[in-house]
Amino acid sequence: MNRMSAFEEYIASAKKALKVGDHIMAEEQIKKAMNENPHSPVVHNLYGILEELLKEDNLAHKHYRAANALDPAYTPAMRNLERISTFELRGRSAHIDFGDTPEQSEEDLYIIEYDRNHVGHLRKKDRK
Repeated sequence: MNRMSAFEEYIASAKKALKVGDHIMAEEQIKKAMNENPHSPVVHNLYGILEELLKEDNLAHKHYRAANALDPAYTPAMRNLERISTFELRGRSAHIDFGDTPEQSEEDLYIIEYDRNHVGHLRKKDRK
């Protein structure tokens, strides 16, 4: 039996609340998750999303940067920080990264192409 921990339940509930626009419930669940694990980049990413949705860009930046500092390999926070820091991508909430999509490994992002001399070259795959 794969039972979720309290932390995982708070995170799942916070994501659901954020996605349906229930900011009060989202904040309650994020605070509970933060109480369980204050050093989780996931918690700070979700807090950043909440602040962004509430139009509190400075606080959103703060939480995305905190998530990135806690775990530089946690790409959802890095993508969210990049997205809200780039002028032309502003206002596209459909691209908020909640961290619930599995990450591709680096090897899944490249293919090897051979030239006429049979020398292999890495090329980044086109995103579909």
